[in-house]
Amino acid sequence: MKQELHALVGAYAVDALDDIERRRFENHLAECESCARETRGLREAAAHLGSAAALPPPPRLRDKVMADVARVRPLPPRRSDVRGRRGPTPWLFTLAAAACLMVVAGFLGVLTVRAQDRAERAEAANRQIIDVLAAPDARPASGRASTGGTGTVVVSRAKGKAVVVLAGVPRLPGSQTYELWLLGPSKPRPAGLLREPGTPVIATGLGDATQVGVTVEPAGGSPRPTSVPVLTVALPA
Repeated sequence: MKQELHALVGAYAVDALDDIERRRFENHLAECESCARETRGLREAAAHLGSAAALPPPPRLRDKVMADVARVRPLPPRRSDVRGRRGPTPWLFTLAAAACLMVVAGFLGVLTVRAQDRAERAEAANRQIIDVLAAPDARPASGRASTGGTGTVVVSRAKGKAVVVLAGVPRLPGSQTYELWLLGPSKPRPAGLLREPGTPVIATGLGDATQVGVTVEPAGGSPRPTSVPVLTVALPA
């Protein structure tokens, strides 16, 4: 029975239990320091998920903008004060206005598609993160960065994935980024870029990795570490 309750830590941390399971687990939590400690670690990681959420643009945004553009009346051409000089003919202004509308429509279409793509990618990433945090074998670990701040890792060995979050670390200039590495018996393997402190990153293919490390690398990342890690965290077995 206790082993079954231990397995509910991840689901409880992301509020995925029903009322009966929640009450049973909270009664157990009051007596089990191990589960209480793991719950605190999981919730610390889950608290950073908000920064990763992306909201898609309102469905009618493009229609509204286009309707507003269509209601804007172009100014009439100014008549020349010089006798005999003719200004641009009205059809030129109509043609120019139509061309502008086409450009605006195309631009809005591109923005809408890109926003939808970003929203879909963010939603997929969030599903992976929740999947790891709610895994029965999810275990948290954390460490302090040499530059200040902390790193929190939640590992699911069964899924071969980890969620990594940096908090309180210094922001880097645009020419640099934090890069995540899987460390172990084999050579370091790149596991993703942590471009924005507080944004969770999913590391997959843990394999035999025993630690995760974070280094400062050029903006596009590196195939191998080029600096001493600013953070290393031992992965739970």
